[in-house]
Amino acid sequence: MVNGEEVEDVEEFVYLGATVDKEGGGSRDITNQLQKARGAFQRLGKVWATRGIGRRTKIRLFKTLVRPVLLYGCETWKIIKADERKLNSFQCQCLRRILRIRRQQRNTNKRVVEMAEVNDISCEVRRRRWNWLGHILRREGSNDCFTALEQGVLVGKRDGLMRLLARQELMMMMSVQHN
Repeated sequence: MVNGEEVEDVEEFVYLGATVDKEGGGSRDITNQLQKARGAFQRLGKVWATRGIGRRTKIRLFKTLVRPVLLYGCETWKIIKADERKLNSFQCQCLRRILRIRRQQRNTNKRVVEMAEVNDISCEVRRRRWNWLGHILRREGSNDCFTALEQGVLVGKRDGLMRLLARQELMMMMSVQHN
């Protein structure tokens, strides 16, 4: 019950284009976002092929036009190692095309990311999730998101969104924040 209204228990729902399910988001939503980002990257194919545009400009375009599509709703994802590999390899495939690095050149993904001077997507997802948690913790106690977090909807499973924080530690942080 939230704000005196009974909340229906559902398996999954779509919120602002992101699929949220009982397991905390995950592989299906990540695959969906990968497809959308791949489409955004392919629509810019002429930009990537143009030699008149510098590498730095192309990387900035990638960061502003493709990465946001990929990372939309990532704050709610439950990420496993396989998902991290998918996300990071997608980014490296894109960067290889932008930087014109062929597979035969045998550059590692780590090297490609260093050359492009970008962070791994998985690091960015973790950063955004922590920022989102901080945002929720700073809200008023009567807020629906805060209420859901306090009641354990988001922290009920240790492998869910708050895997790194035990429920007791989170509750302590929340009480300190609102006192």
